[in-house]
Amino acid sequence: MIAATRRAALVAAAALAASALGGCGGCSDPGEDGDGGVDAAPVTYADCDSDVDAWVRNAYLAIVGHRPHGQAEVDVYVAIYDQIAALVEAGETTADPREVVARAMADEPGYRDRWTSHFLDALRVARLDEQNMASCYDDREQASVSPTLATYVRDNAATAAGVGRFTLRDLVESSLELDDVTPIYRAHPFALVNFPIPAANVPPVEAELARREDFGAVFDSAYLNRDLVCMQCHNSEFSVTDNPDPAIDRHWPMAGLFEKSLYGASDGIDHARAHAMFRVDGLVGGPFGDGSRRPWGWSDACGVFAGSVGDDPAAVDGKFGDLTGRRLTVYDLDAMLRTGFDDLRDGALAPGADGTMPPPDAFAYLTAATIVEGVWKEVVGTGLTIANYFPRNQAMRDTLQGLTDRFVASGYSLRDLLVAIVSSDFFSRRLPEDGCGATPYLYPNIYDPWVISDGDEAKRHNGPGDAIAAISARTLMRTAYEALSWPVPEAIDFPAGSDGGFCAGLTCGQLNQACNQGFCCDTYQSQCVGGGTDDELAFQTGVGAFMKNGERGFRGLDFQARLVWEDRFGACTPPAGVTGDAVDDIVAAAAAAPTSTVEDAIVALKDRLIGEPFVDDGGSPSERATLATVFGGALDRPASDVTDLEARLRVLCGALLSSPQFLLSGAAGRGGEVPALTPPAWRFDAVCADVGPRLADGDAGLTVSCGGDGTLTVAAPATGP
Repeated sequence: MIAATRRAALVAAAALAASALGGCGGCSDPGEDGDGGVDAAPVTYADCDSDVDAWVRNAYLAIVGHRPHGQAEVDVYVAIYDQIAALVEAGETTADPREVVARAMADEPGYRDRWTSHFLDALRVARLDEQNMASCYDDREQASVSPTLATYVRDNAATAAGVGRFTLRDLVESSLELDDVTPIYRAHPFALVNFPIPAANVPPVEAELARREDFGAVFDSAYLNRDLVCMQCHNSEFSVTDNPDPAIDRHWPMAGLFEKSLYGASDGIDHARAHAMFRVDGLVGGPFGDGSRRPWGWSDACGVFAGSVGDDPAAVDGKFGDLTGRRLTVYDLDAMLRTGFDDLRDGALAPGADGTMPPPDAFAYLTAATIVEGVWKEVVGTGLTIANYFPRNQAMRDTLQGLTDRFVASGYSLRDLLVAIVSSDFFSRRLPEDGCGATPYLYPNIYDPWVISDGDEAKRHNGPGDAIAAISARTLMRTAYEALSWPVPEAIDFPAGSDGGFCAGLTCGQLNQACNQGFCCDTYQSQCVGGGTDDELAFQTGVGAFMKNGERGFRGLDFQARLVWEDRFGACTPPAGVTGDAVDDIVAAAAAAPTSTVEDAIVALKDRLIGEPFVDDGGSPSERATLATVFGGALDRPASDVTDLEARLRVLCGALLSSPQFLLSGAAGRGGEVPALTPPAWRFDAVCADVGPRLADGDAGLTVSCGGDGTLTVAAPATGP
């Protein structure tokens, strides 16, 4: 066990570094074993910062959830960035160009849908079978999206009357509009217990305990990033991988004894006690309760609950922080989380001399840290904790704690968290081929903590190449659809429709029997509405999208997943009913410009899909020679000479959609000149007219004037009388 005094010293140092650095958060030199030391001088990684063009491409994918539409759109953001940097140098503004550009990106149309999908996955919202939550998380009841709903939920107890019926889809979107994600996490436990497992053919008490354990496993993962079993060997107070020597220490927890604060003991307590608040019997509507209460007045589709409950039918004396007794429900859990969130809004987490803290604060801080790591992993591709739920080295710990402190201080702002991540020293690195930095492996082991025993000592650290990662499944889908101008399927979040096939074709009696009389027939019939297809479900499952706890998906396409991906995108054929996609636009533009060449069409497509508007002449065979074979002749001949230009472009399109440049994040396109066949909607002036007003609405007070001739001007607010 590491001494408390040393732990406190490390925590203080990490907090100081995190407050001073918006990026790395006080990362030290990797040290001899590559796992980070506490007393080495902080290092910077400016030599490996990507250029602004690449940063814009990487940040756009991270924030908006798909790649830019072409070089001209990138050029607009680069011009804004460069001019703000010049204003900073001239002393006319203190605005951070990365923050201004990143916040403008967060106003792009795709932002809300992209992060709605993320939070549904982060909360383990089931898309399949009897726990399919589509009726609550896919449908909407609010006429429009505004921050009003999320503000009401944030500021009121769950027993409040409400501001009109809503689903949790409405609430997630409203919370993103408010830029405070806490309402999402407060409301979800109510919806969670409304969709219990059937627990058929077991006595009522055993069924009840099985349901609580199922809910508890989701809660422990999605809120606390802890596991009660693992906690016996790995917790905030001690670990079997802990060591007082920082050079060989493999356990770097954040400040505070969180488990002891929540369970009374660092190694946890009995599962039944820890999960007693996920009670179903006597609470959830229908045969389980009187159904007299709807949290914040929400929709019946998300659940109705009893106004009060009696003693626990399983006779469990629950314990979670200050919550104790035999009448615990998710109403108590919500009150505790609300208190913790509000406490942390008013000041940072402050563990006492013994390392413990008020249980609501411990609960809220762990939830915030779990949110932070989920967003980090979505953007960067790798986590900040390992399988035992703790950071393995100082760089991982400092980054997680520094970002969590900033996230809490910002009022749980997703946008501010994204700004911090895309501005960090670990985002948008130069490509390995550039040979940046004093050594190829100059980073602490924040991407890959497992290489510290490599036979080659130089490879025991991380390098900028480790920043390249697979894109998550649903983000990859959105990237493909947007690049091709195909509409994103309505079923992208719920590919199986409302019931996941569970009640298709069943009679009323069969429905009741199938659910072990746990739900009334009318409830299930209301969910038996189409919306998904077997093809969409098979596709999303095949490429790794989260479906349910038993099918959590994966990141990165293995051989089988590539076959599934190529089955949909390999021929680049538009879905049924879609006409006039990105390939058609290029063909039409070529036809309208008689002097355009085959190469013009090729570079327009490459620009749109992978951000590389050029044909490479290097290599053997060169890309030019290969493409000449695909297009049946020299690339400098008129595009009109290729009678089947569309078909040949779609062959190239399919290849590009399966290329590493498309499938991986951190490897931004190399950029180039704006292709001649770029559609008018994505040329510089059109993009400037769209992006410019967003900066005028920002806190920096900057304004953008579009020149109408492929130029723009950023001006700082006037000063003086």
